[in-house]
Amino acid sequence: MFAVASIARSGELNRDAAVSPNVSLEQVHMIETRDGSKLWEVRADQVEVNERQGFTVLTRVARPIQIAFYSGQGQVTCVADRATLDLTTKDVRLEGSVMARSEQGMELKTEQLRWIAASRRLETDQTVTITRGNLVTRGRGMEAETDLERVRIFQNITSQLQPAPAPAGRSRPR
Repeated sequence: MFAVASIARSGELNRDAAVSPNVSLEQVHMIETRDGSKLWEVRADQVEVNERQGFTVLTRVARPIQIAFYSGQGQVTCVADRATLDLTTKDVRLEGSVMARSEQGMELKTEQLRWIAASRRLETDQTVTITRGNLVTRGRGMEAETDLERVRIFQNITSQLQPAPAPAGRSRPR
């Protein structure tokens, strides 16, 4: 489903078709479904569809790309500067200041994150920081369920317990 502010289609006479997108869209809201259930939902400033090459590129202009991934375990909402969607597999690769937050408040930060549609799992080979409450875990390489409840980090794992934030509404003693 597309909610589109403007559409520009490239002509058949475009000699640079290998580089130019078939369709360019601005201010897009798309929902991908499979067998009646949502796979993902995305909002992006700019989208370029490259049907011949089999991918779509979503780019940040003013606001980060926002995408929610869904599975039987739950959902995670991500923001990033750029995303690439494989039109055949429906896999999504997020890049640039990627931040993901689960419904339970778990947060993940990395520079690149892939969502695999067939397994509905998240993965990266980059450095990752995961925050759950006061526990901050860092490492390199990760795979996780969509809701971020089960996460596996592969290398250089460190965890740190952060101090709890001060309760709101109380003033400091003088």
